[in-house]
Amino acid sequence: MFKKITFNAIVLLVFNLTFYQASAQTHQAVSSINNELSVPEELLTTWELDEAASMEYAKKSAHWNEHIANLMPKLIATNKQIKYRFNKDEMVTIEAVKEHELAISLTKQTLTSYIFKFEFDDKPKQLQVIKAAGGRINIQADGLLGYQFLLWKKGRERLTGV
Repeated sequence: MFKKITFNAIVLLVFNLTFYQASAQTHQAVSSINNELSVPEELLTTWELDEAASMEYAKKSAHWNEHIANLMPKLIATNKQIKYRFNKDEMVTIEAVKEHELAISLTKQTLTSYIFKFEFDDKPKQLQVIKAAGGRINIQADGLLGYQFLLWKKGRERLTGV
């Protein structure tokens, strides 16, 4: 009986060590890949504000109150003409015919978010893109006040030259 328990304990220990090593190697490989990635393929498109989804998203927020309820229509009106396009190693802000490119570099990726680094006024900053329901994203960075309540959807491609 003692031999069987000892044997099972050794098998379990070897299994756990093997699993731990495999997990550590996988984490190291993912971290290595993350350092080499620029913008993930699923973000490589133009994103436009999803007004209805943003309002519902805000209402479900723990921060929802009367003040935010009054600010949301203004926040949506201010941002509905803005689009974001992710390219290989940049995020482009599109407002009417003006475009502003921002060089970004992926620093961390999880199942639910991406974290990019960028520089603004020669200072390192962080941009977070959080995956939301329905293929939407939430974009957050320092200085983007109210953006925690906004959801962006993939822009509709427009056909040209019919």
